[in-house]
Amino acid sequence: MKLVWRRAVEARGLLLAAAIAALVAVALVTGLSDYNRRAVDAGQRALLAAAPAEERSLLVSGSGGRDAEEYADRDRAVRAQFTDGLGGVPVTVAAARYGTGRELTGDLGAARVGDDPMFATLGTLADLPAHAELTSGTWPAPGSTPLQVTLPEKVAGLLGLRTGDRVPLFDRSSERAGEVRIAGTWRPRDPAEAYWRLAPGVGEGDGGDASHGPFALDPADFARTFPGSSSASWLVEPNLGTVEPSRLASVKGAVAAISEKIPEATGLGSSAQSVTSMDRLIDRLGRADLVGRSALLTPLLLIVVLGGYALVLVAALLNEDRRPQTALLRARGAARGQLAGLAVREATLVVAPAVLLAPPLA
Repeated sequence: MKLVWRRAVEARGLLLAAAIAALVAVALVTGLSDYNRRAVDAGQRALLAAAPAEERSLLVSGSGGRDAEEYADRDRAVRAQFTDGLGGVPVTVAAARYGTGRELTGDLGAARVGDDPMFATLGTLADLPAHAELTSGTWPAPGSTPLQVTLPEKVAGLLGLRTGDRVPLFDRSSERAGEVRIAGTWRPRDPAEAYWRLAPGVGEGDGGDASHGPFALDPADFARTFPGSSSASWLVEPNLGTVEPSRLASVKGAVAAISEKIPEATGLGSSAQSVTSMDRLIDRLGRADLVGRSALLTPLLLIVVLGGYALVLVAALLNEDRRPQTALLRARGAARGQLAGLAVREATLVVAPAVLLAPPLA
């Protein structure tokens, strides 16, 4: 090893040039790779943020069953399908129940057009206060008389309703009149959130003309008001922002497989509907990752070629400088293996510092 150090000191200028060339090449490759990874991640996040809710989630809808017990069974069965997520990707599941057959019979002003009946969508949405903020009033108090509900701010404005108003309703199934009281109004914290697929027209987009709402009830009040048949929806949203590109195909396959088996596995039967455009988003994420990584190839090859060329030039100069020493060592009986060992150890002195220092510097 002493001979290696002595030879290195004698040719310190050329060895320093070789070390600098290796250091610069490794630093550029490492830095460019890290930059590309960050750019691809940022592009993936931007793509997810810009995607519509239908591409970021799966909406499962169907009959809520004949009573609360049957709904509970179906709710557990649906959630069980996503215990392991989608293709191993964690998901969140939010549920909503809806009641039908309540006609709005009061003075609705400009909202009423012609003699066509207008209906109120009464429902209960899981964790609504976490996704919406009150603009007036309070959240419904269970067990109140008349029944307390909250209403989206823009729906209340359309119907000309304010907090404290009583809204007459006609139950077409029992042919009985009743009323509800507006306890408060609210608006979405994030209208683009996939959660609002549970309440069409509340988030981005407009509601229909014939049915308005949701008139959101407390879950206990909903169970008492609609003890029989109701409809239900489950919103399944995977955390695609944490998915490695190599796992996107498994997520896409899991969505298709679960959508196919949900009707039989959950008891929803022919009423089951699974609506999603997640496959489009997954395809775009895959293409974006491929394009991002492909864009890295050309500059990496250029750096490798230029760095290699610089090292070859320095090695040629060093070889020419070492020619007399090599001839002398051979004359003194040094074998080819010994000379090769000296060359390897000298190369290690050049490459090792570059490999160790370049990543932190990059």
